[in-house]
Amino acid sequence: MAGSENSKCRGLRWALIGSVTLNLLVAGVIVGGFVAHDRHPPRPVVGDVSLGAFTEALSPEDRDALRRAAQKRVGDFRDMRQAARTDMTALIAALQADPWNRAEVEQILARHKARTIDRVDIGEALIFERLEEMTPEERRAFAERLLKGAQRFDKRLDRDDNRPPRP
Repeated sequence: MAGSENSKCRGLRWALIGSVTLNLLVAGVIVGGFVAHDRHPPRPVVGDVSLGAFTEALSPEDRDALRRAAQKRVGDFRDMRQAARTDMTALIAALQADPWNRAEVEQILARHKARTIDRVDIGEALIFERLEEMTPEERRAFAERLLKGAQRFDKRLDRDDNRPPRP
């Protein structure tokens, strides 16, 4: 029984280390952006809207329309970024504490998860708004581009599945 609990703790520890590493990488990108801000002109408030596979299938006009729609929600994104910074500071402090408080870390990670879901929900709302504005011909063209992208992805997966494993 003790061995089972030990392996669960070890697995949880590795999952936490992976999560913290990913969050620290994100924080590094953010800090790097602040440091490099003086060297580069400021970007638009909302850059390119990324919606995974949908992004490639959208026409340039659709991407511009989505960007404009996202810029109207800039306050939502700004609030999320500020909350993420606050939570990152809290997470680092919680992880450095001895003993560390698991419940506190769980709460911080739950807030991170909720923000991620909120961002996905905003993206979903934006894509639905755009789809409703499209003509039937534009929607069919979008569907065709989406199909081609899915087929390219499937071919890539098939090609990768047939490669021999790396030593």
